[in-house]
Amino acid sequence: MANRQTLIQQARYAIKNGNKPQAQVLLQQAIQQDPNDYQAWLLLAGVTDSPEQSLQYIERAEMLNPHDPSVAKARQWAENQLGESEVPHPETIPIIRQRNWWKPALWAALALIILFGVGTAVILATNLQNTAATQSPRQIVNNDPTPILNMTATPTTQAVAQLAISAEPHSRAKQIAVNDLEDPPRAEWTITPTPTNTPSPTPTLVPTYLSPQVGKPANRPFGVKSDEPWIDVDLTAQTLNAYEGNELVYTTKISSGTNDNPTVTGMFRVWLRLESQTMDGARLGYDYYLENVPYVMYFFEDYALHGAYWHNNFGYQMSHGCVNLAPSDAGWLFNWSAYGTVVNVHH
Repeated sequence: MANRQTLIQQARYAIKNGNKPQAQVLLQQAIQQDPNDYQAWLLLAGVTDSPEQSLQYIERAEMLNPHDPSVAKARQWAENQLGESEVPHPETIPIIRQRNWWKPALWAALALIILFGVGTAVILATNLQNTAATQSPRQIVNNDPTPILNMTATPTTQAVAQLAISAEPHSRAKQIAVNDLEDPPRAEWTITPTPTNTPSPTPTLVPTYLSPQVGKPANRPFGVKSDEPWIDVDLTAQTLNAYEGNELVYTTKISSGTNDNPTVTGMFRVWLRLESQTMDGARLGYDYYLENVPYVMYFFEDYALHGAYWHNNFGYQMSHGCVNLAPSDAGWLFNWSAYGTVVNVHH
């Protein structure tokens, strides 16, 4: 396997060429070699499609190097991405068209007013003409056929009568009223969404490598979801605990590597699974040859969790670096786990 710097260089080249999936694989391999490389976490955040996952990777980088300006810029970028993903797109907001229910009623009222006004004017004009016909000749001046109004009438009555006589059959008052009440076209109303304040996720603590007490779960590693299966291997206590989120679902004794052949520590993911395998230690310089080793789960290079039928000293260091389990325990773990299951190995 290439060293970490080579993997990061290859990942940068893949990013430059738009090959994000390849960059993700390369960066994950680099992080497996050194989980404390904050630059690898930042690069991985940039090629991850999920805004939530990107923010988690950046928070890990921030815990490793909180004073780097590039970390702060990356966090701002991730929070902006997360905010945009939760705000509905304007095209998805339904347009509610407001019906102008008041217009039909207004037109009806206007028509009644006009009819009443025209009728009143016709009646007044008729009455005035009849009155003029019965008046004396002294009321006709300069052959003007317009009758002189009765001086005893009130000013209001005179004004209404004069308007009724001089009004055209269709008064301009009606036309003005209609034009004034016709609204110009208006833009459709749409609902403006109320911005939602999205709280920033609480940073996940870096796991402290302490032996878990009986009945007390270990700290869930960074990046593991609240219901995700993961495996915790405590080399000091020689125990293995299986969790689903924070819930302990299985525990058993193990035999890890001896002091001369220690088991690797760190956070890894299962990358190869075999129900049975022949293990030839001669290829690695060891003096063992074991056929049909059951339920093998490799989590880093040639380090694996697997069943061990050749001894029963679980709880004590016995292996050449792998994590030995009783065959029945290894079978349960194999059927419960999957490719990519997190294996957290610590003292």
